[in-house]
Amino acid sequence: MFRFQCEWGATRTGEARSGYELGHMAFAGETGVCTSRGRSPDQAMMVCVAIVELLDGLGRFMTEKLAEYTFVGTDSSFAVHFKKGRNGTIAVSCGSTSLGDVSPSVLSKAILSGAETFVGQADQQLSKSAAVREDMFAALESFRGLVRAK
Repeated sequence: MFRFQCEWGATRTGEARSGYELGHMAFAGETGVCTSRGRSPDQAMMVCVAIVELLDGLGRFMTEKLAEYTFVGTDSSFAVHFKKGRNGTIAVSCGSTSLGDVSPSVLSKAILSGAETFVGQADQQLSKSAAVREDMFAALESFRGLVRAK
């Protein structure tokens, strides 16, 4: 099992979000958990922009002949490393923490599920004119196509 979750940082009421606010990501695998929350120095990231990078980067990693991909959170030092193994699995790690090996199908479905959950919430909170809105939805749609093709 593999899980992925995104969340906004500080709670905000009233005013719509711009899409550049900070937030956190968490990745959980069979052998470990990695989160940007609670780290020193702070590793919060511009979560909407980071989701676009994660979806686009993982999409390239899974469809091209790339052996490795390192996601680095936008405006953060938080990083997650993905490496293809000889047995068809993908090893996921965060610093020295191994999250385990996962099949491309399980990984892509977990990332898609977490991203869809966050984007669904963000859609209600983002300003309709937020510059990142179109990029976020386009990256999500492209990644959905990759998951369906698997």
